[in-house]
This record gives sequence, C-alpha cells and structure tokens, in this order.
Amino acid sequence: MTARATLSLAGTLCLSALMGCATTVRRLDGEVTTAAGPARNACERESWLVIAPTHTEQVEPGHKLTTPRNDGIGLYRVGDDAPESIPGLRDELGDPPFVITHAEKVKRHDDKRVLAASLGGAALVALGIGTVLFASSFETQGEGTAQEELHIDTGRAVGGGLVFALGFGLGIAGIVVSPSPSERAEADAWRYAFRPPEDDLKEVKGMVEKHNLDLRKRCGGSSAESAER
Repeated sequence: MTARATLSLAGTLCLSALMGCATTVRRLDGEVTTAAGPARNACERESWLVIAPTHTEQVEPGHKLTTPRNDGIGLYRVGDDAPESIPGLRDELGDPPFVITHAEKVKRHDDKRVLAASLGGAALVALGIGTVLFASSFETQGEGTAQEELHIDTGRAVGGGLVFALGFGLGIAGIVVSPSPSERAEADAWRYAFRPPEDDLKEVKGMVEKHNLDLRKRCGGSSAESAER
C-alpha cells in the first residue's frame, strides 16, 4: 500500500466523521405562540423553550434521496437559531411517548456512528503502527564503507505488512457501516424536529406550554396569570 493510498483512506475516514456532524435541519421564520407567552426575565430566559417552524429532510419509503419538508417544528432557546436536541431535553420534558420515539430513532443512528468512528480510529492506529514497523525493518549495515549493504528484518517487515493490512480492513469496515447522508438527514430530523403525521403538534405545543408555565412558577411568576393572558 502506498503512502498516497494511506493518506486517501485516512482522509476518507476523517471526511466521514465530519459529515456525521453536519445537520440538514434549520429554523424558519416565525414562532408558534402558547398561553405562556414570551419569557419575562433572565430566570425564565435561561431554560425557556421557543417553538418555531423548522426545515427538515425526510427519506420517503422506498427511496434513497431525501425530500425537503417545512411542516415541522423545533424547540429553541430564547435568541438561538440552533434547535435543541429532543432526546437531550428528556430531563426537562419528561418521557411522553413521542419524545421516547424520537430518542429511539436517534439512538439507532448514533450507535452506527459510534461503531464507524471506533473502527476508523482503530484503523488509523493500525495503519500508523504497520507503517512504522515496515519502515524500520530496513537497516543499512556498514554505512559509508565498501561493505555497505541493506539488511531486511523479514519478521518485522511481514508483521508490519499484516498490521497495515488489518488497519486497511478496519478502515474499509468503518466506511461501510458509517451512516449514509440520507440516514444522517433522517436522524437529524428525528433529533431536532417534531413532524406530522409522526407527531401530534398540538400535543407538542401543550407539552412545551406546560414546561414554560412550570418554569415561570419556579422563577417566582404566576402560571395562572400567564395562562389567562
């Protein structure tokens, strides 16, 4: 395996990891109002949730390409354009069935990403060790003399080649199990947005409204007064 091929594999592994961090979800204009209204003070703004229309990409059954959708809603902190992770809000929102479903869908994707990253990391380590072993198997004896000759440590060279081949195999396996762009887009949608018909958006609105009113009460405000408004 040439150094160019090694670098190419390493670059592919790194690119796969970076692509796993990209998101196809973005906030759209406007907000969905609730009886709680907007946050009133610094205490409320710290944990307040804003509901806003959100763009996602969905993989239709039987298709590999994604379809853009603008009918979802995401949850945002006050002043933020980046949506909050739905599974990451379970401590605040509790475990209603639709939140659990989102967490389960995301977990399947994330497990594949972790496996791919683990294989990729092991591959890079093995490639490095194999390269060092193979390169160090060549020694020049009697350098600078008439008897100068190249000596090859056959055992080390073979060992280095085997370790390198193992690393290459692990790298290929990491690329194979890594989620595809469409899988990542679908996982992003489950992670950051509620969408019909999978989710009842009225129930989501009620859940967030309850969260914000409870927060107002903890911050010293009156949830009853805000509900009346």
